[in-house]
Amino acid sequence: MLVLVTGATGNIGRHLIDSLLARGHKVRALARNASAKLSPEVLSRLESVVQSTGYDDIASLDRGCAGVDAIINAYSGRPELTLEGQLLLLRAAERAGVKRFFAACWNYDWTTLKLGQHEGYDPFIAFQNHVDLTSDIKPIYIFTGVFAEVFFATPGHGDFSPRNSGLWDPERKRLEIWGTGDEPWHWTTERDAAEFAAELIQRDDAAEGGYWRLCSGVNTLKEIAATYGEVKGVDVDAEVMGNAKDLRERALQARREGSRRNFWLYIGWFYQLYTVEGTWSLKTLDNDKLGLRTTTLQEFLQQNPAI
Repeated sequence: MLVLVTGATGNIGRHLIDSLLARGHKVRALARNASAKLSPEVLSRLESVVQSTGYDDIASLDRGCAGVDAIINAYSGRPELTLEGQLLLLRAAERAGVKRFFAACWNYDWTTLKLGQHEGYDPFIAFQNHVDLTSDIKPIYIFTGVFAEVFFATPGHGDFSPRNSGLWDPERKRLEIWGTGDEPWHWTTERDAAEFAAELIQRDDAAEGGYWRLCSGVNTLKEIAATYGEVKGVDVDAEVMGNAKDLRERALQARREGSRRNFWLYIGWFYQLYTVEGTWSLKTLDNDKLGLRTTTLQEFLQQNPAI
């Protein structure tokens, strides 16, 4: 197949290129500055690169979609990209007659949420609802929990540290726990996320779309702290900050004191809250349906010595 990867220079996009090429597919990239962000070796393996000026560059979207068999959207989680940008891409796919469409997702399970519960996921819910109402395309949506790179506040992959209402302090090797620390956290490496997408888009039933719940692993925060200590040979300072009720009060207070226009400053509290309370946990996993080997937590930590 010829697969268009949008957002090809991002953290997931670059893994997608490798995963698709390894399966024998041809890859077309759509990006704003591929030549500066992708190596000459990677560029030489692509079918073509479509230069875009932005998510609303309709001409580049049409050029990118022309003649492809499938589309995997790897846009970042900015609301304007998730909703407006993705709808424009979907319309270009419709004009090109493309039926295999993998939506930017890689989230916790927002099918359990209503609009207004989580500002970061509202655009995903709105996109899914609008597509159902207006399009014959049936996107594939994938729920993978938290990215391992984001969990550990890896530079360039999102800051989920306590200074940004997160839980892992990368400088002090400290874990702030809300709840008991025994609640399950579903997590996925960016490489595994790309592998899932590449495997799903080539399935015979890909055009039928649907929801998939997949992850690299499931661990409690206590287990994550213990595994980090074993692999890195350091003692992790894991401190219980409060129970679930305390966390809910903290999250709601932060929302009241903040601004929805800049929800990134407090949304991490709700990310933790809905995980601790199990609101959006991946109840039934589909990993067995794909049969892919995933990365263990030990392997991920060993492969990333800087974490």
